[in-house]
Amino acid sequence: MTSVILETKRLILRPFEESDAPAFGVAMRDSNITETTMFGPPARTSEEGTAQALERIADFSAHWRKHGFGIFGAFDKATDALVGYCGLRHLEEFDGDVHISTMVDRPYWSGGLAWEIFRRNLEYAFVERDFDVVHGTARTFQTASMHVMEKCGFLRQSDRTLRDWPVCYYKCSREAFLAQHVIYLMKRLGDVDQDPSAQLLSGTPPPTEEAGADKVSLGR
Repeated sequence: MTSVILETKRLILRPFEESDAPAFGVAMRDSNITETTMFGPPARTSEEGTAQALERIADFSAHWRKHGFGIFGAFDKATDALVGYCGLRHLEEFDGDVHISTMVDRPYWSGGLAWEIFRRNLEYAFVERDFDVVHGTARTFQTASMHVMEKCGFLRQSDRTLRDWPVCYYKCSREAFLAQHVIYLMKRLGDVDQDPSAQLLSGTPPPTEEAGADKVSLGR
């Protein structure tokens, strides 16, 4: 496995372990989550949810071993509760493009946590790993997810199909992300006016951002 651990103001991001399966399995019983991240029905029982979670954890772990990066579980610093996940992975359905995948569990849909882990993973991709491009997908009805990507510099490409479902396909270049990163750093140094767009990388959503933007789940 890997020793990579990331932090945000409120969360610890680390690779999943098998012991996380019961907590992860709770999300596997939520149709809103499974239909937008796995494109499938929810688990019917807690045992089935845990089994599905173990399968996903095994898949995530295999990706980490093969590529050296992958999906992080997101855990509350204060309580160690599982909040969701976010990370980078190759999607074979799209010629191995590197995609960012995000899920925030229903109890944490308010407070900007989706924005927080999404932004931190983009920093990891472009600043710490020097990736050139990261892609993202969202079901056509996931307007909150699309809004988050666009605010972070993603540009919509031609729509595509994933598991027989139409999806909106997005692309963010390293240059586009770093340009926003510079704006953020300059704001923190007091060299520019308080522009809401410069808060993209501040760890919290802009003050005009609706709480519903936390209802984010991207890709697989």
